[in-house]
Amino acid sequence: MPKDEFDPEDPWELNRVAVPTEEDTLPAMAETFVEEFMRMGYGAPQVLALFRNPHYVGPYAVRARHGEGFVRELIARVFQRWGRTPDWGAVLPDRGRGTGGLTEPPGGPGSGRVWEQGEHS
Repeated sequence: MPKDEFDPEDPWELNRVAVPTEEDTLPAMAETFVEEFMRMGYGAPQVLALFRNPHYVGPYAVRARHGEGFVRELIARVFQRWGRTPDWGAVLPDRGRGTGGLTEPPGGPGSGRVWEQGEHS
């Protein structure tokens, strides 16, 4: 089978697996998410949108367990560590989708376009 063809019998298919731990590892995981997306060029409102979007299971779980205040503080702390100031002015009001008005962050599943920092639709 050529490497670019899909094989439904592939034993190396990616699967997520929960790993039991003795402590709450969500804050460390959340910090990693924030740093990763910030380094890819996402602004603070775009990173926050990830945590509001149920399609991003990990970030969404962090917000559900620790609250949006925790997530905002974490985003601010990570951005400041990298010498960046989070610009919260670009956050749009929630329109009932749970994403702060953004249908999805830049390059999100099915977006077809990149949401620019500071862009208001």
